[in-house]
Amino acid sequence: MKSQNGFTLIELVIVIVLLGVLAAIAVPRFINLQDDALLAQRTATAAAITSAMNINFAACALNNHAAGGDCLQVDNCDDAASVLQNGLPAGYTVTAAPIAAPNGTAASCTIARANVAGTTTFTGVRAGMP
Repeated sequence: MKSQNGFTLIELVIVIVLLGVLAAIAVPRFINLQDDALLAQRTATAAAITSAMNINFAACALNNHAAGGDCLQVDNCDDAASVLQNGLPAGYTVTAAPIAAPNGTAASCTIARANVAGTTTFTGVRAGMP
């Protein structure tokens, strides 16, 4: 009598069913990671803008708030693009809102990203204004 090697049809079906169940559990978890990553990216961009606003204010304070050189004029939230070294990343929008006088006044500003629900706040700081 010959011995046969290999898997039976039932064994193969069981393996395929198990792989299908694992895929059904794992795929939704990986899909949600993209939304979380985009939200984290928006939060990081907001934090970078807050830091850039503070650095700009410090540079302006060193020059008695005379615009020019390292001091950029900031009197509105939408000036956020000017304080970032490479400007605002593609797909982001900042809601325009005035930042009241005098220099050093902070305001709560909002940033949004295309195709991502909600907004994130950052701190805008008035600087370089006479």
